[in-house]
Amino acid sequence: MSDILSDLANQKNMLFNLTHLHASDGYLFHHSVNVAILSGIVGIAKGYNRNQLMDLGVGALLFDIGMTYFPDQLWQKRTQLNKEERERLSKHTEEGFNLLRKQFDISLLSAHCALQHHERYDGTGYPRGLKGEEIHEYARIVAIADVYCALTSARPYRKAYSPNEAIEFLYANGNRWFDLELIKIFVNHIAVYPLATTVLLNTGQIGVVAAINPTSSNRPIIRIIAETEDAPQLLVPYEVDLSKQMNITIIKEL
Repeated sequence: MSDILSDLANQKNMLFNLTHLHASDGYLFHHSVNVAILSGIVGIAKGYNRNQLMDLGVGALLFDIGMTYFPDQLWQKRTQLNKEERERLSKHTEEGFNLLRKQFDISLLSAHCALQHHERYDGTGYPRGLKGEEIHEYARIVAIADVYCALTSARPYRKAYSPNEAIEFLYANGNRWFDLELIKIFVNHIAVYPLATTVLLNTGQIGVVAAINPTSSNRPIIRIIAETEDAPQLLVPYEVDLSKQMNITIIKEL
């Protein structure tokens, strides 16, 4: 985690592009690393000191450690969990906390990332039904990164959401499930569509991400290179700022 934080802190101008990560085999491991990186980016954006970043980062890296108490076939199940299975799986927050709080080299604040990452801002989460600032800020950050990474990764029971769809989900649940102010920081410091990504627009046009809007990273500036998928490439490409053209959206990456 110290190495990850050093890389992030020393390359602040690259933070946007460090987040274009995809989980493959070993989902739980890759997911945890991705959540730790995204949480670290938010911590840096908030001006956390080195000790705070380490507590947040270690907590984010190990937040789902309680899942290792359960058989893979339970949390990788391709069909909907029944009530008994959901209740059993929900115990992973307390299992993880009890494991981490006993480690002499892991802070209690880090352990609370495991305990509280399924608490929800409106008090509807578990295990304790905490709400608002009753939930530690580290856990509120991890919750956002966790859901974003989970949504943008393909799972046995569903296809992956697009980055833009995941961002819309977070905003739709701002100050309901998640801290809205932390969502804004999160969205403004990740590259939903990194530079040079080729995308298809809802207009049928093909474009390349030319610049990222710092206040609206899910609506970048697109350099149009073809008017349709089948049309020849334009001799003179032109740019469209999606933050100003709200009727134009990105359908998918190509």
